[in-house]
Order: sequence, then C-alpha cells, then structure tokens
Amino acid sequence: MFRRLHGFVLLAVIGLQISAAFAQAPSSKAATQPCDEACQQKKLDALFKAMDEAETSRRPKPSNSADCSAYDGHDLPDVLLDVCAKLKYVRSLPPGEASRFSCPHDNVSLVGASAHRIVSVWGGPDFVQDSSPPGRAKNDGQWTYFLGSAKPGWVGGGFAELTLSLVDGVVRKVDCRLAR
Repeated sequence: MFRRLHGFVLLAVIGLQISAAFAQAPSSKAATQPCDEACQQKKLDALFKAMDEAETSRRPKPSNSADCSAYDGHDLPDVLLDVCAKLKYVRSLPPGEASRFSCPHDNVSLVGASAHRIVSVWGGPDFVQDSSPPGRAKNDGQWTYFLGSAKPGWVGGGFAELTLSLVDGVVRKVDCRLAR
C-alpha cells in the first residue's frame, strides 16, 4: 500500500514539473529563431564592450597631480615624475593597449618616499598586498603599479610592474619586473 502511494506521489510530482516546463517554454516563433552571423557578431561586440567597460572601471584613475603631465615619448630624469607620467598615459588607454614601458633605471631614489607622497603623485596602486597588523594604519605592505595592461584574452602580462614595499608608511624597497 505504501509503495503504491509513493508511486502516485512520484507521478504527480513529475507531472507538475512537465507542465511547469511547458508553461515556461517560449510561445513566439521570433524567440526560437536562430541568430544569423551579423546578429551573433553584434552580441559578441556588445559583450566585449561591456567587459572592457568593467575592466576600465576597476582600474585606478590617472592621478590629478600637477607634478607631471602624461607621457609624451620622453623619459624624465626624476623617477617619481617619470612613473607618474607613464601611469597617467597607461591609465588613459583602453584596456589591452600596448605601452612597451620598461622598468625605471634608478629605483633606489624612491626608497624613503612617503606613501602619502606616492599616492598624491601617482594615484592609487593597481594592487595592494596589506601586511599591517590589526588595529594599525593600512600603510604597510606592498603596493604594485602596472606600467601597462594585459591584452584581453591573453595569458600573462609582459608589461612592467613596479612594486613598493612599505613599512610605517615609508618605501623601504622597490622591485620592478615584467608581469606574468
């Protein structure tokens, strides 16, 4: 008796699911017609545009610092201002645009700079690895600035990454290498 009741309940549940599936099925022929090549290309273009806009909104904005103008094809002798100009240039490019910048030659001149000075000239870092103990100011750790951007869909970077190691809000070490 219990088995028979169980079977009826199972059939009722299956019947309800099938009727719900038919109720949700599109009834118009326009909704079920396949998309031609032009339609598919339009959908892909819209998707990539949305992805580019999302990537652009996540990237830090160029700094408003009057200390430097955007890169004009010439390296500046002061590393702080040279990186500032290159960051302004790179951050104004669309995502994936090639920059071909290399690491600054005199990173040592950045050692001793305050975190406040770096942010006021360069703007916010692209990546922060915080190592501040709980309860202390968030000025210890590593700040990384990207002097380029990865091409969409590519694996790896190939552009310069400048990483500042901060202790008590002061740059103690500078490292620069190509992003992977």
